[in-house]
Amino acid sequence: MLSHEMTYTGAPHSLLNVARVLRGHGHKVKVYTQTKGTFSRRFAQYGFRVRKFDIQRCRELSSRFDIAVCNTVFCGEAALKMQEHIPTVLYIREAENLPDILERNKIDEGCICNAEHIVCVSEYAAHFIERTYRPKNIFVLHNFLIKPFIKTATLNRARKKVRFVIAATIEPRKGISVAIEAFKILPRELKKRAVLDIYGSAPSWAAGYHKPLFAKKYDGVNYHGELTHGKSRMYKKANVVLVPSFDESCSLTALEGAMYARPMIVTQNVGAKYIVDGNGFVVKTGSASALSAAMSFFIANSGELETAGRISYAKFAQYADKNDYYAKLIKIFQEIM
Repeated sequence: MLSHEMTYTGAPHSLLNVARVLRGHGHKVKVYTQTKGTFSRRFAQYGFRVRKFDIQRCRELSSRFDIAVCNTVFCGEAALKMQEHIPTVLYIREAENLPDILERNKIDEGCICNAEHIVCVSEYAAHFIERTYRPKNIFVLHNFLIKPFIKTATLNRARKKVRFVIAATIEPRKGISVAIEAFKILPRELKKRAVLDIYGSAPSWAAGYHKPLFAKKYDGVNYHGELTHGKSRMYKKANVVLVPSFDESCSLTALEGAMYARPMIVTQNVGAKYIVDGNGFVVKTGSASALSAAMSFFIANSGELETAGRISYAKFAQYADKNDYYAKLIKIFQEIM
């Protein structure tokens, strides 16, 4: 399994979960990375030594394995090299932001067009990839989560205020500025009864976005910085999970919110909107007014939080079960080998 980097972001985290599930079912898994980073420690906690990947040694490396999984389009070149020797999956975790990623990082779109086998994480992502790049073979495999040992389905009742939470990298695609605007335009009496907590790294390449965004303080809006531990406390403290993104191929945050029995509000451009039905709202992308209206509902009807949370937890069991994921992944592997 190959990761493009080892950072505390969604893609490496997802790859770690896949590695754990495969090993848990008796498979031998080795993990490599194109760029070293601190998230390797998380892999090490679960017994995976992360090795540095050398694209010049693909032939030699492939002789040790039956199949290769290259995580994200950043590993596209490696996927093309590896598939010359063994069955290889290019696991794409992006959607409508793919053209921008390819252009900004000087990645040839041929890595998508010519990949023998592509796995993506939602129907939303698949539709975009199919009509844009016409890949050879594409499979949809919804993301999953491994539940921690701690209890996740906890009571969800607002105390004095309803707490909304966003967990995302602070960059334009994540729509955090829209969420802040939505909070600002809440009716005055409702705003007094609400808090917006924001967690996430603020990368230097997005400084032009996040520095002005947080330069001014807003009552009720709190930016807590990057979260590297204590995720369960964050979700248990929250009442509603927000995913206001302009483009999100799936959304681990949405799945985590469901796992912790929290209702959620997501945009139409979030791939994981399949998990929202009776437990929150799917709102127009980029619309602060639509997002604010959905937030207003939960503030004005805080008694609905517990019921919506129970539905979220049931949706998690329905859509994000690790054993169901494993069965579907192995079916894909068997088909391409």
